[in-house]
Amino acid sequence: MNTEGSPGLGNQSTVRTVARVAAVALLLVGAVLGFMGVSAFVADFQSMDGGPGPILTAAAGGFCIVFGLAAANVGWLRTQASYVAGETMPVVKDSATYLSDGRGIAGVGRTEEAAAATGPYCRQCGTRNDADARFCDSCGQSLA
Repeated sequence: MNTEGSPGLGNQSTVRTVARVAAVALLLVGAVLGFMGVSAFVADFQSMDGGPGPILTAAAGGFCIVFGLAAANVGWLRTQASYVAGETMPVVKDSATYLSDGRGIAGVGRTEEAAAATGPYCRQCGTRNDADARFCDSCGQSLA
């Protein structure tokens, strides 16, 4: 377990690198096996003897491609998540602001607080009020 404060596995960069290399290798092998299997299957289409023939080579290529895509997903998951978050969060924030009254929904889409008042300070609580206010907005004390 990683105790240095950063999330994830202690050897996460190694796992990502291995997954990326395995993904590329499996995808290349799968493409070659799939191409060889399908082309041999099409060439042997006229002679359907009892054996399984080259269809197993095409199937092995398909499985290599599936496992290669899974390894690619593991290897580049952080990049995918960062991209998705960067693309969707501005839209989520705008939607939350639109659907709420400016306070946001669960903190998403929260708008900035209104600009500070320019009027006098309250002698009792210290809150700054509007310029034309006669009573404090916070405690109700007379400002005169």
